[in-house]
Amino acid sequence: MTIVTLTTDFGGHYAGIMKGVIKGIAPQAEVVDLTHEVEAWDVRSAAFVQLSSYKYFPEGTVHVVVVDPGVGTGRRALALRTRRYFFVGPDNGVLSPASEEDGVEEAFEISNPKFMLKEVSSTFQGRDIFAPAAAMIASGSPISDIGRRVERWERLEFWRRLGERRADCEVIYADRFGNLTVSLRGSDVELEGDVELEVGGRRFAAARVRTFSDLRGGLGVLVGSAGFYEIVVDRGSARSLTGAKVGSPVSLKW
Repeated sequence: MTIVTLTTDFGGHYAGIMKGVIKGIAPQAEVVDLTHEVEAWDVRSAAFVQLSSYKYFPEGTVHVVVVDPGVGTGRRALALRTRRYFFVGPDNGVLSPASEEDGVEEAFEISNPKFMLKEVSSTFQGRDIFAPAAAMIASGSPISDIGRRVERWERLEFWRRLGERRADCEVIYADRFGNLTVSLRGSDVELEGDVELEVGGRRFAAARVRTFSDLRGGLGVLVGSAGFYEIVVDRGSARSLTGAKVGSPVSLKW
C-alpha cells in the first residue's frame, strides 16, 4: 500500500474530489491530508509545510502539492523522483525545497494523457492532472512514462544572510497560533541572550528561549520543531503583535 499525501490551499470540497480521483485509479492507496489550510496562493508557505513534513512518511510516499496561482497558464506540471520519495505539483517552486533536500534523481513534465483525466480543466488541474498522475505512480506506473524528462525546474530558496552577530532573513510561514517561522535554521547560528528584532521595518526586543512557557510576556525567539527559528508569544500571536506576514523581512541582532 502506497501513501499519497495532499497539501493544498483549497479548503472546501476540492480536496475531496482529488481524493476521489486518486482512489478511483489507485484504490489500494492510502490518502493522507497533510493540510488544505495553506493561505490562498501562498507558494512559500506550502513549500515550507512540505519541507517540514515529507521525511516523516515511509519511503515511496507520493507527495502532492497544489498551491497553484498559475493554474491554466504555460507553467509546467511536474513529477519528480527523489532518493526516497515522489513529488507531484506545479512548476512554480513549491516542490523544490523538499525535493532538493532529499535529492532529485529524475524530473519529468507531466504530458502523457494516460496520466491525466480525459478532459483537463483550465482551473482545476489538481483534479485533472496532479491527482491522476500521483495515483498512477502509486499504482506502480514507471515515472519515466509520465512525459518528457526535464533537467531544470523553478527553484524557491528561503533567503538568509549571516553577519557578525546579525542575521537577515524573511518570514516563511505563520501558523494558526501566530508563530512566525523565519528562514534561519538553528544549525545556521546559535542565538544567545536577548535578541533585537526588526520585523517589517519595526523594532522589537525579544528573549532567546527554549520553549513558549519560558517567556514572561513579550516576544521570544526559539528553534521550532522543524529546526527553523520562530518568533513567538506565549499564548499570544507574534503575527498580530508585529504585523508581519509571509515574505516580511526580518533582521536579528544579538
